[in-house]
Amino acid sequence: MEWNELKKEFDSESILTEEWLKKEFAKILSGRVNINIFNDIKVDAYGEFMKINQLANIQVLDARTVTIKPYDRNLISEVAKSINNSNLKVNPQVNPDNIKIIFQPPTEENRKLNVKNAKQYYEQAKTKIKNIRQDVRKKYKSIDGLSEDLIRNFDEELDKITKLYNSKLEKIFNDKEEELMKI
Repeated sequence: MEWNELKKEFDSESILTEEWLKKEFAKILSGRVNINIFNDIKVDAYGEFMKINQLANIQVLDARTVTIKPYDRNLISEVAKSINNSNLKVNPQVNPDNIKIIFQPPTEENRKLNVKNAKQYYEQAKTKIKNIRQDVRKKYKSIDGLSEDLIRNFDEELDKITKLYNSKLEKIFNDKEEELMKI
């Protein structure tokens, strides 16, 4: 296995970590509603659990209001029940053909708590990058016949791309923190 293959492995794993962080951040409520917060909510429909976005049209009306219109009107009560059972802490208003949800503006305390949660996800992502780095380094060092210079050069290159991905994660976190603290 050579450096280019290991670099590709590091890049692909790091990109997956970056995408994971963005998905987790999308679930954290800021002053503006994002429909991604509904991604993990499942509804008991047709004898199995399905994601809301598979059963309904989700539309953001304004910064704090969402409507959910199930494709099958008979599922409205099940969708509302799933939303009530979720960790969103909202009270859906059930209408004959849709569900309206009005999110309260976050308080200062909620914003700080959301930043704290975002920081935990950020730390998890940094740990994932560190673990990816260690795995790639271990694979490289296991190759027979490498000189000390090659190992040193490899470590320097690996450090450079690790710092690059860590700085990307830091920017993603800083942007989310700014968004969360904005009134």
